[in-house]
Amino acid sequence: MKAVIIEKRFGDKLIFSNKTFQIPDNSATAILGPSGCGKTTLMRILSGLDDDFAGTVHPRPQHPVVLFQEDRLSERISVLSNLLAVTDDRKKAEYMLSHLSLEGEERSHIHELSGGMKRRVAIARSLLLDFDVLFLDEPFRGLDDAMKSESARLIMETAKGKTIVLITHDEEDLKLLGTEHIIRLG
Repeated sequence: MKAVIIEKRFGDKLIFSNKTFQIPDNSATAILGPSGCGKTTLMRILSGLDDDFAGTVHPRPQHPVVLFQEDRLSERISVLSNLLAVTDDRKKAEYMLSHLSLEGEERSHIHELSGGMKRRVAIARSLLLDFDVLFLDEPFRGLDDAMKSESARLIMETAKGKTIVLITHDEEDLKLLGTEHIIRLG
């Protein structure tokens, strides 16, 4: 995937001008940089969520899945219901929960969970969708080292042979996902 961004603005603020970004297929690419440098904006452009820019992205992902910084879960339904909202494969949903140390929480409502538990449900839900490109915006936010490692292992298992775009400011995350390419912003 190649993005040529002639110009991207938010009002009077210029975010990108005459920039080209290359995302190799079937590998992990990280977008690194400090807060406010345009990492999430670039992810939104690459994934097709933001088309308010001058330029092109080619080829566009056919089935992008985005794990946002915010968990974006349905708070008043159960953990399992959140997963079954995106898949009919109950066994696969239960597999994800067990590998993210959430077994026994299937009937818990999202608003009853800790921040780290919510994050793991959000990771599981994103991995249950069919994707050709997986966009991960600060995927390990709120997770301890053991859960980061297990979450990364599950992501790598699920995304094997597909394209991953990791947005982070933490260079330790690069090792967890076997990142092969880096785009530095800021």
